[in-house]
Amino acid sequence: MVILVLMVALVTYAQDKHSENYIRQRIATIYQGVGKSTYDADGNRVDYIHSHFNRDSAYCSQRYYALMKQALEICDKTDDILFDYDHWVCGQDFSDDWSCKVAKVYNVTDSTALVNLNIHNFSDTETTIALRFERNDWYIDDFSPTDDGEDDKAYFRRIISDYYTKNRE
Repeated sequence: MVILVLMVALVTYAQDKHSENYIRQRIATIYQGVGKSTYDADGNRVDYIHSHFNRDSAYCSQRYYALMKQALEICDKTDDILFDYDHWVCGQDFSDDWSCKVAKVYNVTDSTALVNLNIHNFSDTETTIALRFERNDWYIDDFSPTDDGEDDKAYFRRIISDYYTKNRE
């Protein structure tokens, strides 16, 4: 039994984290609990939206999470809403049959990758996430990145910049 555990650990350790298969597995692991019900410490059923587990801090890159937190703090001060949807489920609500499937992994470099997802949440949606390799694994660095620069991180930076420009005057 100990030998089997060691062999599994060695295979996992030796696995190429930049391979398409590994990235697919990582995204499946990240998204497996989204939209599903879980249970709290007392055994009570808690849906994803009301879970105390912070997916953003656990599964987003450090720079994405830092920008998001800063933008959220500003929105709290200004009584604005940062998101009017949940970027994890691609909607404001989530359906009982919510699902996510990796459609394509591409543009993999040493530090970045793109992943196309098919998300079912009441209807089917195709979306893209940008990944960043840090802390020896892949983390989401942006939801719905775009070529025109109008992605989440650009939105966060604009909120931060506008706030400080307005409050500097």
